[in-house]
Amino acid sequence: MNTISWDDGNERLRADAMTIRMIVTDLDGTLLLPDLSTSPRTRRAITAAQDAGILVVAATGRSVVDMPKVLPPQLRDLAVCSNGAVVYNATDDIVLAERPIAAEVCVVLIDSLLEVAPGTRFATLTRSGYDLLPGPGYLGLMEPGNHGRNPEDLEEVPMSGLSAQPAVKIIARHGELPLETLFELCEQVARVGVLPTTSGMQFIEISAAGVSKASTLELLAAEHGFTADEVLAFGDSANDREMLGWAGHGVALANGTAPALATADEIAPANTDDGVAVVIERLLACGGRF
Repeated sequence: MNTISWDDGNERLRADAMTIRMIVTDLDGTLLLPDLSTSPRTRRAITAAQDAGILVVAATGRSVVDMPKVLPPQLRDLAVCSNGAVVYNATDDIVLAERPIAAEVCVVLIDSLLEVAPGTRFATLTRSGYDLLPGPGYLGLMEPGNHGRNPEDLEEVPMSGLSAQPAVKIIARHGELPLETLFELCEQVARVGVLPTTSGMQFIEISAAGVSKASTLELLAAEHGFTADEVLAFGDSANDREMLGWAGHGVALANGTAPALATADEIAPANTDDGVAVVIERLLACGGRF
């Protein structure tokens, strides 16, 4: 990987420089500050990019219920949620597209994972992510604010209820196994038709096979007539890895995890240092070209 530093500046302009027509950004640990706000500098940079004719899209592991409280106003018309399973318009509260795990696949996945990791607790996000269904024992492991909800506001459902309908995401966690071990076991059973990932939290997030931020963004880009080479992507975690690799220019924030840092073309300043804004400002100063 030929990783560059954020301060290379205009020296990066080359005869074969790519024109950026679409910017995609993760939220937590990337666009957002620790208090889930966006800095004035970041909001100005997003607006400037949009004024330059660039489509700016958020891509997050969060579900649709979180979008009104975390999306800056400029990004509320189009967001990729639940790691690519849902495309959402927060302005009008409309789900534009959905790529769920089939109910029968949910059954097989849960049964298969319990065989190799007894004691795993599950929850499913259903109805496009509006509903969280915690299975037996899940609430005891859930922390306040996980999945945009508080445990005391939820009731556990029987195991059969977890797979009664398609799910945009299956969440797995274990009270004893390390997260890395549980993830390896999830990968072992992924052949049933799912794709596991992590986002820096103490649980595994499981989507339908082939569904990721990258694959859904690829569809969105094609709808707008853009190619991957015309996309600038920002992320910080393992669930951003495919997106950073797919985009013409992938940027990981300095606070990012090893998978994101290893995949990125560039390492930008941390989210607390306005890393996204720094790169967008440089892009616009170069006429929208990298």
